[in-house]
Amino acid sequence: MKLLITGATGYIGQRLSALATARGYEVICATRHPGPAPYAWLPYDLRGPAPECPAGTQALIHLAADTSTGADNDADDEVNAALALIRCAQQGSARFIFISSQTAEPTAPSVYGRTKWRIEQHVLAAGGTVIRPGQVYGGPERGLFGLLSGLVRRSPFIPILWPAPCVQPIHVDDLAASILAVVERDDIRAEILNLGAVQPIAFDRFLGAIAAHRVRAVRLPIPLPVALLRLLRRLLGHSLGAKLGLERIFSLVHLPPMDSERSLQKLGVQLRPLAHGMHRSGRGQRRGLLQEATVLLNYLLKRPPQRSLVSRYVRALERGGKTRPVISSRLLMSWPILLALLDTPGVLGKPDGQALAWRLQVALAIAEASPQGAQVFLGVQQSRSPVATLVALGLTAIKALTWKLAALLGRPFARQLLRESEAQREA
Repeated sequence: MKLLITGATGYIGQRLSALATARGYEVICATRHPGPAPYAWLPYDLRGPAPECPAGTQALIHLAADTSTGADNDADDEVNAALALIRCAQQGSARFIFISSQTAEPTAPSVYGRTKWRIEQHVLAAGGTVIRPGQVYGGPERGLFGLLSGLVRRSPFIPILWPAPCVQPIHVDDLAASILAVVERDDIRAEILNLGAVQPIAFDRFLGAIAAHRVRAVRLPIPLPVALLRLLRRLLGHSLGAKLGLERIFSLVHLPPMDSERSLQKLGVQLRPLAHGMHRSGRGQRRGLLQEATVLLNYLLKRPPQRSLVSRYVRALERGGKTRPVISSRLLMSWPILLALLDTPGVLGKPDGQALAWRLQVALAIAEASPQGAQVFLGVQQSRSPVATLVALGLTAIKALTWKLAALLGRPFARQLLRESEAQREA
């Protein structure tokens, strides 16, 4: 089966092409420049004629777009290009799938949004399918996600727009899988599919997720009234304001909410959690397991564990089908010694503590079987004098008594640590 993809070397197109190839499709890139070696190539430019649809093409997926801030006549060129591609798909008896935008509206504040809406009308009239993705993120830092990630990485602040706009994120790989789900469904035609998180989140929370899970840095929130931006746009003028990116900001401010639940259910797509998707691999669960391994082994060994031990712990859990961490409290990540408050029969013996008890046993078995653990558990150290040994035993007894008292007093706090980890897993 063949797929003809315009914009196949772009942010979304690159991931879509890779996923389609992995699933056995023959991908034909319609781009200005040749794509990677595994793909066939047809030269195509939005301002040029449409390519001929190769025989046997199942679907023409139109991703190419002009993201520059041009005038309305440039928008007309893009609409005409879409019309030519629709005719190309019809001549080749291929389905036409158009990747639009959440900003698509007849009265959108940006030329980009109004252009997308105009193209949508032609696609629907021809029996094609329109996909409106929300805020695309994840994978390589390209497109708008790359721009936002770069800003968060360079700036110590996160702008808090007021009133706060909301976005509906979707990971780039989830979007690619959704597009292929449409390709494989013959009953989806002349329809608009909204793809993004069912529950919108504030834009500053999205930026905060980039800071916490992608950049892994603390950023200070700074309020930024939208009224001030409107005044700035008026002073700069429409042309200069568009060049500075104000048009994109106002598209965000006026972003219409999408009802995405029905579309996701229809395609059978389940979106990954935002925190997991922000990880470069798109699989934040494994990073959570790596962090959990570091905390548990650090607590048992009383020092940072070797990377090989951390990897062994994760592999052991994955072989046992345990792919979700049970420790995700930031306080425990920073202070592994606080696990002593949880490492008691009163906590581990309860139903909600049994998962932690099992993982402590796994970490202990891995630590004991390592040279690093031998120094801790078998006392493979330099010989000491009797006096030094008695002092060490006395200090150990004092530490043990202190921690028993701390565990007794801090039991309510320990339960809160477990509840905090559970709440973060559910989020």
